[in-house]
Amino acid sequence: MPRGLPRATVLENLRLASLLASPGPPHLLLERDPLRSRALLTDLESRYGGRPVLVRGRRGPALLILSKRDALRVVSADDAYAPPAEPHAAGLTSDVLRPAFLEIAREEAGHLTSGVVDHPRLSARWERVARRCVYGDGAAADEELTRLLTAVTRAGRRRAHRRGRRSLRRREILSGRYDARLIDHLRRAEPGSLAGLIARAPDAESRGLMQAAFWLMGFGVAASALTHTLALLAAHPPHRKAARSDPDYLRACLHEGMRLWPAVPALARVTTADTSWYGTTLPAGRTVLIPVAAHQRNPRLPYANTFAPEIWLDGTAASEWWAQPPCAGVHLTVTIGTAFLSAILRDARPKPVGRVLSPHRPLPHSLNLSRLRVTMRPVLRRPVSG
Repeated sequence: MPRGLPRATVLENLRLASLLASPGPPHLLLERDPLRSRALLTDLESRYGGRPVLVRGRRGPALLILSKRDALRVVSADDAYAPPAEPHAAGLTSDVLRPAFLEIAREEAGHLTSGVVDHPRLSARWERVARRCVYGDGAAADEELTRLLTAVTRAGRRRAHRRGRRSLRRREILSGRYDARLIDHLRRAEPGSLAGLIARAPDAESRGLMQAAFWLMGFGVAASALTHTLALLAAHPPHRKAARSDPDYLRACLHEGMRLWPAVPALARVTTADTSWYGTTLPAGRTVLIPVAAHQRNPRLPYANTFAPEIWLDGTAASEWWAQPPCAGVHLTVTIGTAFLSAILRDARPKPVGRVLSPHRPLPHSLNLSRLRVTMRPVLRRPVSG
């Protein structure tokens, strides 16, 4: 096999481009059509012997990682491969705030224990959890803040496709409105919130906006995983029963919801220095893409398309590189999300509406959140005898 990095052909780049989320940056690879994506990655892996492939990204060449060995090299490196952007949030996951955040999650989840729960209803409650944890109770009802953040993010993705003054101007207007609203909440520096901790940091003024935005986005990404997990538990009564009595098992169920339908199907890293790959030097500043979703649902895994919380408890997932959370913020979000689900299951029993997630057939690779609905049946408690 010749040394050096292979380059994707024109046809392969076209196939890759057709699978990119639209609009979106290159790290959203695989989101549109997971089955076609898996087939294409298998073809590339076979053709190039598992070596990384140079592909055409939105902002120039990018390195697409195909093998487990190379993925481990990237995710385990300390400094050579950094996320494109990350919040400087050291200390913000302090145990001092965690009990208060868990109580916020339980309070908001208490509104989801009756009637039909769909993704918009669950997401609205989870967004309140996010705003209260990040900015304090004063931001609980500020739905416009979340809408503006979504609009700014969407506008940024569209800009990657459309160049022009109109697109840039729209994003600037949205960003200005969002920043002004966010600054008001940050200035309150409400005690017991992440904003309160940010305000006490020595570089609060320069980094406050970025940190707060990242934390709010991080919480928001978990909404789909919570919906997936609640729907899975509704469709799998034995797992639901175990999760209701065991917080560790429930946490494992949430990890499964995130594995089966990850919110971000690929990790993006940027080289911070020149790196050598199979005899080719990859310059600093080059994007490296790792298709995590393809590894998590690899057909070689016996549990690939099944709901298998036990893999997070028996050491199976611990041996997989893709199972390691990328940052402390994920730990915090999963902990709060587990408390959120636990409060729902404590007072109600979810029953599936329809058979979107049947326990009798492989779980689908793609899932329309709008089709997931559960009916909540309140749990009847026996009166305590005197």
